[in-house]
Amino acid sequence: MTTRRASTTRWYAEKDPFSPINYRYPKPKLLYSEKSRFQHIQVMETEFFGRMLVLDDVVQLTERDEFLYHEMLAHVPLHAHPRPTKVLVIGGGDGGTLREVLRHPTVKQATLVELDPQVVQVCKKYLPTVAVAFDSPRARVLHQDGAVFLRESGERFDAILVDSTDPVGPAKSLTTKAFFSAARDSLTPKGLFVMQSESLHFHADLVREMQETLRGVFPYVDLYAVPLATYAGNWWTFSIASKAPIARAPVRAVLPDTRLYSEEMHRACFVPARARETLLAMGAGPYRRP
Repeated sequence: MTTRRASTTRWYAEKDPFSPINYRYPKPKLLYSEKSRFQHIQVMETEFFGRMLVLDDVVQLTERDEFLYHEMLAHVPLHAHPRPTKVLVIGGGDGGTLREVLRHPTVKQATLVELDPQVVQVCKKYLPTVAVAFDSPRARVLHQDGAVFLRESGERFDAILVDSTDPVGPAKSLTTKAFFSAARDSLTPKGLFVMQSESLHFHADLVREMQETLRGVFPYVDLYAVPLATYAGNWWTFSIASKAPIARAPVRAVLPDTRLYSEEMHRACFVPARARETLLAMGAGPYRRP
């Protein structure tokens, strides 16, 4: 693995393939930039956001606010389960979701399946507060396609958390009916499946498609969200599904010392049905006057 010498430019312009706006970050210092077998990996540092992980010119996380995303992806489903012991994370090579999963003392094993081993190595070096859990004895890290793992492993999990990039390229296989069916079959009876499902503002068609596909596979499907300025669209969603009813409140005592997640946040984060339909309609395609 080669490390580039740190360099600073005036602006970094993100190239989000799904959003009608562009983000620009002032005076980023480039700490690392290499192409792996799968993608272009960069680490940058800015005064306001701290270090940022960028994959294929799209910002994946910043040190300033990564906990908003990782806490909500992990703790909502894990607190909706009475006693999660075995958890699967697909993607999540930065380690943030794994870190939050392993905060639960009931979890005996957390398996992380990340396609690109270079992401893990880069994050361990440049984002150590995020990638802090890889060496835990309760962590198992595998480098292969997550969809193939689910289809072939035969293992059962209390929670399956998909922490993927945007649904293009290799991540496209993680949004199909076949993948969702494999996830359903890999869950224990009260197990929960969750994946990040883009923004209600800019990606309404993608959110709708994921929700409808999940409803064709799981008897119970819901949607929750978190405000997250780093991702274009800002109101970022998570699609959650299960073979059992989904608790919109924690079913056991919440972890102490979380920064965002709480019992109140768990109850408040689910998008009401009427608001969901309004936002999905508002975000679909160009603006049409009523």
